[in-house]
Amino acid sequence: MTDKSSANAATGGTCKITLYGQAQTPFTEKVRRGLLMKGLAFELFEPSGPEDFRRWSPDTGLLPVLTIDDERIADSTAILLRLDQRFPHPPLLASEPKIAAQQRQLEDWADESFLFYFLRWQRVRQQREAAEAASPKRGGLARIAMLRRLLAWLRAGGTWERPETAIVRGMADRLDDLVNLLGTRPFFYAERPSMADLAVYSMLRSVERGSMPDSTQLLLSRPGLVAYMRRVEAETGG
Repeated sequence: MTDKSSANAATGGTCKITLYGQAQTPFTEKVRRGLLMKGLAFELFEPSGPEDFRRWSPDTGLLPVLTIDDERIADSTAILLRLDQRFPHPPLLASEPKIAAQQRQLEDWADESFLFYFLRWQRVRQQREAAEAASPKRGGLARIAMLRRLLAWLRAGGTWERPETAIVRGMADRLDDLVNLLGTRPFFYAERPSMADLAVYSMLRSVERGSMPDSTQLLLSRPGLVAYMRRVEAETGG
């Protein structure tokens, strides 16, 4: 799949820029928004199978990867920093070192915190589905083993709360962290978007799309974050 940006490519000169990644993933979206914010023309190629991951990212097999002519850059954070070096206007980090450090820290926090909940949700659902599939075949033995694991969990300090409930509650807490940190400012730590905002927006976009059950409603119940997302979109091509 190929997608061409209609952004103004003046600052990109004659460079050929290609983004490889799954469009719906937050890390690809973060890079895509950075390219749009800088007005750079690019092509987006989405993988159609495992061979594309290996071909486009031979070192790690992970996407996104960006190429600028013959230069290949992996990892969304490294890509944004490289874009800022080659195409410095508008900048993705504040000129004041302290603010830039805060933006870098928030960008890293957004990437790690929300990905933790996304992956944890997938793991819990996979474990539950595997247990349900095995239960009819193994009968009472499977139920006894499950009960033993539950008792061990409770003795270790666990609770009767469903793991899914704890994950959703944790996601809600992280959204509240963002609400409190943003306050009444239009963007985090500045009056215009930075790479921190690109990272936060991309994770919130996954929440908005329903990456977890109830996640869309979690976001909608925090209208300040929804308004923030629309501001980021307005600054990065809609």
